[in-house]
Amino acid sequence: MNALLAILNVFIDPGETVRRIEGKRTAWLLPVLIGGILMGIYQWNMAHFTFEAIRMDPPQGMDPAALEKIQGTMETTSRFTAIIAPVMWAMMALITSALVFAGCAITGTDVKFPGVFGLVAHTNLIKGVQLIAHYFVLESKGEVNGMQDLIPSFGLEMLLPDGANKLLIGFVSFFSVFQIWHMLILAIGFAALAKCSKSKAFLITAPDWVLGLIFALIGALFRR
Repeated sequence: MNALLAILNVFIDPGETVRRIEGKRTAWLLPVLIGGILMGIYQWNMAHFTFEAIRMDPPQGMDPAALEKIQGTMETTSRFTAIIAPVMWAMMALITSALVFAGCAITGTDVKFPGVFGLVAHTNLIKGVQLIAHYFVLESKGEVNGMQDLIPSFGLEMLLPDGANKLLIGFVSFFSVFQIWHMLILAIGFAALAKCSKSKAFLITAPDWVLGLIFALIGALFRR
């Protein structure tokens, strides 16, 4: 029951989550399992949408015959990714935890890695909610018209005019409601964990989303 309450509280009160998982070295296990299952469900069901997106907007030079040949490969890859999703989810949490822990070392903040990992494992469930929300958005549309539809759209990019700068689109798209929610919850939770100010916690946890922003901007440059 305590583990379940820690998970439920992380969405609105990460400080309470920190209190409930403090000193528990395996506190990360249940949220990682849940996050991995959510990611697995998402990946398992995305094969159809991905194929439809490529079919509607195929890469230059790809004919219908070649497209049909890769359908099986795409489905197999999607299924395999779904099966190993819990491992992938755990690795993502480890990377984020390592970035945050490095910030702790640089700033002289006294926290233990298991505590950071436990907190990150819980806050990453917000990303799991985003995956499921994106899937239901695609289901509600009933069809996809291109690869752009596969990119979660929960920010203000829809307000940008046609032909807007790609970097601007990438920047605005990155700061979705889920991303901002995750940033705030992680910083507030870390402040409770490290018993430091929220501004310092935001600075220490910033490398997590800064790295994601860099990748988002690079990806935006290659969008058609």
